[in-house]
Parts: sequence; structure tokens; C-alpha cells
Amino acid sequence: MLERSVVTLASARVTPQHLERVKTSLESMRKDGLNGRTEIENDRRFHIAIAEMTGNSVLVRLVGELFDGRHSPISSRMSARTEDSQAWQAAFVEHEAIYRALEARDPQAAVAAMLHHLSTSHARWTEESTSPAAD
Repeated sequence: MLERSVVTLASARVTPQHLERVKTSLESMRKDGLNGRTEIENDRRFHIAIAEMTGNSVLVRLVGELFDGRHSPISSRMSARTEDSQAWQAAFVEHEAIYRALEARDPQAAVAAMLHHLSTSHARWTEESTSPAAD
């Protein structure tokens, strides 16, 4: 619900400067992915940059706090089992779709792209890993 509201409001308030911040986070994600590095901080920056487009500091803080929850021991353990280069590549493609919708200032496309991203991210994150977990 939060990200849907954020991306809808962001679509109405897009500026070239905001788009550049989102694009920069995407480029960092792409480069880190090519080099085999984790992309969680770029993912956070991407979603924060979109929240900043709203001009609402409360929404920015809420989005940031949701991402910060991914550093809990349980979340870290789940991430280690489910986040791999394929998952990050899929997330990158989904982020690109969100960016394109924002660039077009199309709130319906932005919401659809964000909901698709959140749905597939949830599915990736909660899938059972095929690799053995280290205890």
C-alpha cells in the first residue's frame, strides 16, 4: 500500500533532477550486479529516490525504515538463501520498468510496474532455496 501511494504521487511530481537520482541508483545496481556485489544498498537508494519525488519527508522516512528492516537477523538469513545474481537481475529489470513509467509521467504504468516488482520480489524472497543453508 505504501509503495503504491508513493509511486503514484511521485509520478505527478517528477523532475529531471529526481529522475537522475533514480537513474544513478539503477546504474549503480547494474554495475554492482555485473561485478557480483550485493545490490541491497542500491535497491534502497532506488526506492528512497522515488519516495523523495513525493516531497513528503514522512513517506521518505517510512520507505527507509521498511528497507532498514531487511538488516534484522531473520531478514538477513532469508536474504542469504534467496538473493542471488538471477534474483537481482530480475529486480533490476523490474526497476527499469518503474523508471520508464516515471519518466513517462504515467501513474498507472508506474503503479502497475511497482506492484509487479513487489509481488515478484515477495515471491523470490519467500521461495525455498535449493541450496543448503549454513546453520
